Amino acid sequence: MVSLRTILSKKMPTGSQPEEPFDAMAFAHQQTEWYNNAEGHLDREDGYDCPICRNKGYLRVVTEEGGTPNAWMGPCQCQKVRQSIRQMRRSGLQHIIQDYTFAKFQATEPWQQKLKAAAQAYAQSLEGWFFFGGQSGSGKTHLCTAICRQALHQGRQVRYMLWRDDVSRIKAVANQGEEYNAAIAPYKHAELLYIDDLFKTGRSFDSRSPRPTTADVNVAFEILNYRYTAKLPTIVSSECVLDDLIQIDESLAGRIAERAKNLFELGPDRGKNYRLRG
Repeated sequence: MVSLRTILSKKMPTGSQPEEPFDAMAFAHQQTEWYNNAEGHLDREDGYDCPICRNKGYLRVVTEEGGTPNAWMGPCQCQKVRQSIRQMRRSGLQHIIQDYTFAKFQATEPWQQKLKAAAQAYAQSLEGWFFFGGQSGSGKTHLCTAICRQALHQGRQVRYMLWRDDVSRIKAVANQGEEYNAAIAPYKHAELLYIDDLFKTGRSFDSRSPRPTTADVNVAFEILNYRYTAKLPTIVSSECVLDDLIQIDESLAGRIAERAKNLFELGPDRGKNYRLRG
């Protein structure tokens, strides 16, 4: 493609008179409009349809320098959303983010209907925190993932933290200064964070289960205390209920209770474990 500067540098043949003067700025805007209206294909890769850049990932912008138009490419804001989608897929949500939607959540009982309505309302506002604790298999991950999915399609940047896997990676570099800061920072600063299965130990939380280590609690407190202070929206699911969290660390539990205006707990009840239903 011939650049604008090349076109503008060409001299008209001697004695020739253009019918109309060449409007470089109009030409630059015309080229920009053509590019910005062209369709891209990034939506085929991640499923996100951006109405701004039309799924190209970049926008063409025209500025003027000394009377000469200067065109340059700038990243679209959807790049952050697409990065979040890729990160969530790498984190293990690649197979469920498309399936765990509000429409597919079976809310046949009153407690399910209440939870679904609260999750939908939170997905719209993203104000405060959303905590769902207790009975395994009751739909915690489904509803929390549905919130994240809707937030992504609203253009929000979402970070997913699968507690057992990601906390192990963070603890592995706990004594390495810069590496530790780099590992924990994305969870502290994410626009929206979802911690899935906080303090998951491999067994249901009871008096016989292994309790979270001091290192586990320290990582959780550093992340959640930062987000508490910064008032960043946060979603937490856990097999622990608030009383369990108080036993683990009262300061941490207090921050969750204060920020989570949407705090839901389900006591032990295998009848609410859909995975055990035939």
